[in-house]
Amino acid sequence: MNDPFLESVAAALAGQAAAALGSAGSAALTKVRELLRGKSEEDPDTAAALEAAEDRPADHPKVAALARRLDRLESDDGEFSEKLRSEGAPIHQELTASGNHAVNNQFSGTANNVVQGRQFGRIEFNS
Repeated sequence: MNDPFLESVAAALAGQAAAALGSAGSAALTKVRELLRGKSEEDPDTAAALEAAEDRPADHPKVAALARRLDRLESDDGEFSEKLRSEGAPIHQELTASGNHAVNNQFSGTANNVVQGRQFGRIEFNS
């Protein structure tokens, strides 16, 4: 299993990657935790995977095991999968953008001019 979305969510749930989240990602993480809390009550394997991954770095095998557990939950429950994907989207977007991966620029609202980018000539942002 190599689903970047589930890997991002698992890393944030583990704790150490959560520090990289902004306000939207933190709010999403709270919603995902609530969603998983419900699953954990009826499924001891989910509770065990969450506990084992706690306070681990994103590349730890226990975090990968949590991502695999999330994958299984998605496979077993389409409604859960839809909610997880919807609620977890900001987590994945922020963690992907904070690494040296593709950047996901988003703009919402009304403005006369919007410029999004990382580097303009010799001017660099967030490098």
